[in-house]
Amino acid sequence: MKLILSLFLFFGLLIGGAFFYFSQAKNLGITYTQADLKSMYSKLDVKFEALPTNSGTGRTLIVSGAHPVDQYFNSSELTAAADNRRKQYIYFPFRNVQIRVNRDGSVEGTAIVNYNDAVNYLVVLGVSYQDVVKAAAKFKIPNINIPVYLKASGSIINNLGHVNIQSANIANIPVPQNLVNQYGPGINDLVESVIKERQPSYNIEKLEVQNGKVHFKGTSPDVEQAVRSL
Repeated sequence: MKLILSLFLFFGLLIGGAFFYFSQAKNLGITYTQADLKSMYSKLDVKFEALPTNSGTGRTLIVSGAHPVDQYFNSSELTAAADNRRKQYIYFPFRNVQIRVNRDGSVEGTAIVNYNDAVNYLVVLGVSYQDVVKAAAKFKIPNINIPVYLKASGSIINNLGHVNIQSANIANIPVPQNLVNQYGPGINDLVESVIKERQPSYNIEKLEVQNGKVHFKGTSPDVEQAVRSL
């Protein structure tokens, strides 16, 4: 339940009144082209396929095979991949995504999140629907499109998260730092559970910021099959 509260803190704290102030995500100044998207896919070398909703597997995303990857990704490549992710996987909850990698080792992300999208995503990750509902009630999350912002630093080494949340905004309202410190570590639990679910195809030996780019060393799947429509 602590993990659920951690996640919903960033999606719902102060939302009851905050959506009256701003409805647009923070602009990080990152743009991308189709060349950036193509470059990202080329570096990962994953074949993306649609998974029928009636596949009978009971799963919404399946990965298979594995190959080594040792690549650097810039802000535009990361933004391109994240902003187009819903086309590959309908349960991905983020829209209008921007990701900025800074030379001080931090990474900033901004996006629009819908309540229903967030709930669906948590459930397909294996989170109990009842826990999601309880967390949503605790933070009084409305069913609207919510702009979110996150700034983090750290790394993932040998599939273990060492991510530190520096700041978070909900509807352009800063989350109090004491609450960021209290609930932020739960993000590492989520990261590690997602990695574990997709092993051995996904294996992260190292994921960290170097010279204003994200360095990923590990393995990626040969094929990813994901549900593309509800």
